[in-house]
Amino acid sequence: MNRRTFLGVALPFGFAGVALAQAKKDRLSGVVNTVDAGKKTIEMHPRKSPNAIRKIMYDDSTSFTLDGKPAKAEDTKEGNRIVALGKFEGVNLKASQVALYNK
Repeated sequence: MNRRTFLGVALPFGFAGVALAQAKKDRLSGVVNTVDAGKKTIEMHPRKSPNAIRKIMYDDSTSFTLDGKPAKAEDTKEGNRIVALGKFEGVNLKASQVALYNK
């Protein structure tokens, strides 16, 4: 196999891998502890570390659902189960999507 043939076969797979890596979102899931609407943050306990507290930050572009139906940030209540997708900024998650579930 010559160099041109190898590059013609290998490059598309490399670009696909980069596209998939960029599309991947970070995720946090657990139970809502507190909500601070003024700071637009939600503190939660992760499922795998119930003693730890993690912070989810959101903004006006963050989409919320409650039990699979469209919702608003104001619908977030203590004790809701939560799954948030976005990007980590340190140990905190900047959410683009938040799914809430009643117990």
